[in-house]
Amino acid sequence: MLSLVLMFFAGCEKMEIQPDPLNAADDISLKSAEDAQYKGSQKHCVPFKGEFQVRVSNIIHPGPPPPKIQEAEGFGKATHLGKAKVYLKQWWKPPGPPPFVFPWTGTGWGEVEFTAANGDILKADYNDAKGRHESPTLVYVTFTGHFKDGGTGKFANADGDFLWSVVYNPVTNMGTATATGNIKYSK
Repeated sequence: MLSLVLMFFAGCEKMEIQPDPLNAADDISLKSAEDAQYKGSQKHCVPFKGEFQVRVSNIIHPGPPPPKIQEAEGFGKATHLGKAKVYLKQWWKPPGPPPFVFPWTGTGWGEVEFTAANGDILKADYNDAKGRHESPTLVYVTFTGHFKDGGTGKFANADGDFLWSVVYNPVTNMGTATATGNIKYSK
């Protein structure tokens, strides 16, 4: 287990090139080229973790059936951001027209924007959201977010990935969202 953790953090400092177990000689040359490319690089990879209290809202556009737009806003704390706010905009597609029988699932894609305590912005997007509506008062949503260019401050050229999980009550529209992963940003 310890070796897996060490390999994970060692891989953060360099491009994520997966070794080809069938051709070990190529792996060595890729690693050497990778080391040369990143020598003097200012990219820094660190664990990312955040927890936010969110309010979810639905904006349904008239016209054709889903997808509908769903937004979530909230406040919390995250590593490398401090006290932060989060804004999520998602295009959500339920499994079909209502009425739905519980449990039911839907899919979505969208964008996330984290604003750090100092005003720096960290942006992400995703296309693999899965929501499971267990009951009229309980929803679970997960997706893999990908940090992207377009942020500001130290996050201007960020990249990396995180797992987003949210549990919320669609009656009160309140919930808790967590994000865990890794972020690479310029020092």
